[in-house]
Amino acid sequence: MRGYRAGDRVVEIAGQEHRLRLSVASLAEMANVFKAETPKALAARLRRATLADWNRVLACVATPVLPRDMHRDEMLSLLPILSELITDGLRV
Repeated sequence: MRGYRAGDRVVEIAGQEHRLRLSVASLAEMANVFKAETPKALAARLRRATLADWNRVLACVATPVLPRDMHRDEMLSLLPILSELITDGLRV
């Protein structure tokens, strides 16, 4: 996979590699998806995220775009990676 940057995570989903990247654009997309007007509001929304919400987050950070939403069991294995991606990406 080309264009690796520090902080990227590469995961295999359904036999295909996907790069997960937290960028300013992906944060803006998440804020828009969740109608969060501040970083604090986005953080609060993510603390109570549902499976559908995490699929939206994944859609914001994954390249290439996922062909379908992840099922609960699939998402459970990705949650620690997504959490680390967001936490590390927002660390000042």
